[in-house]
Amino acid sequence: MAGSALMALAARPAQAQVVIRTANATTAVTSVTAVTAASASTLTRTISAPPGVLAIGSTRSTVAAAALGLTPCQPSGKGRDFPVGPGLAYTTLDQVPWESLKAGDTVRIHPAPTPYRGKFAIVAQGTADAPVRICGVRGADGSRPVIDADGATTRAALSGLYGSSTYARDIHQDRSLIVIKSDPAQGWTAYPRHIRIDGLKITGAHPSRSFRNAAGALRSYLPFGACVWVERGHDISIVDNEITDCQMGVFSKSTDDGDFAVTRNLYIAGNRFAGHGIVGNVHQHSTYTQSIGTVIEFNRYEPLRPGALGNGVKDRSAGTVVRHNRIEEGSHAIDLVEAEDFPLTAMATPAYRNTFVYGNQIIKTGDTGSVITYGGDHFGSQAGATWGEPIFRKGTLHFFHNTLMLKGTAAWVFRIATTEEKVEAWNNVIHFAPSIRDKNMRMDREVAAPWIGGGIVNLGRNWISSGWQDSDSWHKVRGQLNLVEPQLGDTTLPFDAASFRPVAGSALIDAGKRSTASPVSLVLSHQIDALGLPQLRRMSGLGHDLGAVER
Repeated sequence: MAGSALMALAARPAQAQVVIRTANATTAVTSVTAVTAASASTLTRTISAPPGVLAIGSTRSTVAAAALGLTPCQPSGKGRDFPVGPGLAYTTLDQVPWESLKAGDTVRIHPAPTPYRGKFAIVAQGTADAPVRICGVRGADGSRPVIDADGATTRAALSGLYGSSTYARDIHQDRSLIVIKSDPAQGWTAYPRHIRIDGLKITGAHPSRSFRNAAGALRSYLPFGACVWVERGHDISIVDNEITDCQMGVFSKSTDDGDFAVTRNLYIAGNRFAGHGIVGNVHQHSTYTQSIGTVIEFNRYEPLRPGALGNGVKDRSAGTVVRHNRIEEGSHAIDLVEAEDFPLTAMATPAYRNTFVYGNQIIKTGDTGSVITYGGDHFGSQAGATWGEPIFRKGTLHFFHNTLMLKGTAAWVFRIATTEEKVEAWNNVIHFAPSIRDKNMRMDREVAAPWIGGGIVNLGRNWISSGWQDSDSWHKVRGQLNLVEPQLGDTTLPFDAASFRPVAGSALIDAGKRSTASPVSLVLSHQIDALGLPQLRRMSGLGHDLGAVER
């Protein structure tokens, strides 16, 4: 199993299945106990190493490309080719016939001496065999083509795609640089599918900046918006991009109007997010996802815009996997709450009750809020309502092999909504800087009766800095903190602060042990290196090391 690529987790009655795919073969391993016996849904994300992946370059970049499923930005051979760039068939983005893209089409955006300033909508319906791809061709120096929202223009022919009314046209144009949405001409139940955006730098959608809409009118971006807005769609992949300086990096939406209105199989991988948010506002985040089957992996989340109060990862999905990311700062590094806009669909999805967070490297100032929240964030409801506590996740957060480096003067790791939510935490490393006076494991939640805040946290084997406590004496937390295994820990920093690798002689080495309280046993296939690139994780001793990185 060492070095093989773990790409899918499936939960079924009586057992969970882990699908292992290498470049040559696929093997199903069915020796993993079920997450829940009642679960009957499958969450999958299979990535193989396709032929021709970055054939030139270092072993490190080739491994990373294979992990992300990257292929060169070339025509697919299954549709039309739209080359964009100086001296090519299309020199600006508003010349591309976005309104007519079909399965197999490729829009290849080449380097240019100045940023492309063009907005567009994608309504196309690709297939698994022939996706619609918008990709960047790297420059000689490795840089990505830049699409800048500031001063962008919009293709006039896209006016009808944005909406059939003035209100719809305005809101879809005003809140994003790129929107993935349905085509109004195809009817209410239409939805885009099998869309891939990769290899680009996408930047600059912010209320302080303006653009020309499809009618040529000068407009400003709305505060609640994103570089890439997914209104609805199935099998949407956003991979290997730099996404910076917007209200949010990526936003996805789902509603209870029907399966056509649910974003499914959203894959956000290998991107760099930086400088998002609105100063003084808690509602805009680096990514904000509301989907079924959301996988967020191998990304680098840098801090939000100075003064912005949002989170790194904000998620309201069912079947969420957050793995192998470097996440820096945010009010919460990871905020996993209720499916506010599609509660009926989410609650009918067994995967809503299980969320997986593993292999992440997290750096955070504790004073701004807890590292992780789980359950919900709207309170004061009553039984039977379709908002607030009745629609919380009411399941398990599986939190393992993460490394947390916390700083500031006070810190909290978990904020769990109610005792109907629990955390199984094992093989993590939680380091509190010496400057932190209160090293707290839990923060309370004020919820309406009869619910009880605080959640249930079960700690398997972890390494935690000495002197930690459940909560401080002035803010006692209800619920439960259970020590399933003895905890390791001392006053040292047991890993390198840059690479997160365990230092020589560290207590982290070979100390991994699966929690007996958790029914999940997964083979860790990858980790990220100091550059943020995916690398294979190979056990180098008698057992797995604690934390996100194997020595």
